[in-house]
Amino acid sequence: MVNIHNIMEEQVISRINQLYDQVKAKGTAWLTCDCENCRLDTINYVLNRVPPRYVVSGRGVAYNAAIIRDSLQLSADIDRLGLEGMKLVSTAKRPYHKSEKLNTDKNPRMPVPVYNFPTFVGNVYDGSTFEPLNGAEVLLKCGGEKAEMMDSSWSNPCKTFAAAKGSFTFWVVPYKAEAEKENKEFTFTIEATMEGYTPVIYSFSVPLVSEINDKRELNSVYSLKIQDIFLFRSDIINDEE
Repeated sequence: MVNIHNIMEEQVISRINQLYDQVKAKGTAWLTCDCENCRLDTINYVLNRVPPRYVVSGRGVAYNAAIIRDSLQLSADIDRLGLEGMKLVSTAKRPYHKSEKLNTDKNPRMPVPVYNFPTFVGNVYDGSTFEPLNGAEVLLKCGGEKAEMMDSSWSNPCKTFAAAKGSFTFWVVPYKAEAEKENKEFTFTIEATMEGYTPVIYSFSVPLVSEINDKRELNSVYSLKIQDIFLFRSDIINDEE
């Protein structure tokens, strides 16, 4: 079996731990905690926003490690995203950060029928240039209310980032059902906004069948790609409207 490895993991893990140690040593006020879970949340935040580099051989490790080491832009991106993630993790109300991570108030661990949602994945682009938008805010609603996330480290609303090429993701908590194998269609609304652009609202439906097992482990295969969202600058007329 071929052993494939993303060498960005070591780079990000090492750098984030360095950043935590540096910020803690300075006594920075906004750093409220630097426990292992907080550090892991920040590492995960960064790894989801930087391009991976996969290798299958020692030569590949050496080659890619040299590229990463000499890439000033990549190092700057890791530092920027690392500080961004540290601030988000430190300021968010995350009661699980020294215990269980899951949003158990919304998703109790009981053998009851529930509707398990796939992770939602989408992208926001400039409608004129078709370039990914950096800094767009994306809000997910279900039934007119802000959708609750499975894990409190997932943001709703969330922002798009250049390193992630305008992508956004959501993971909604399971909804309780009356019985197993019930069919129900859920309607979600995406509200995408960005300064200087005309806001866009996009709705989509997700048909689900209830099941007894509430899926607490993230499964990247069980995902739904949302239609690409295009924002047009407010000073440009959209001919498609």
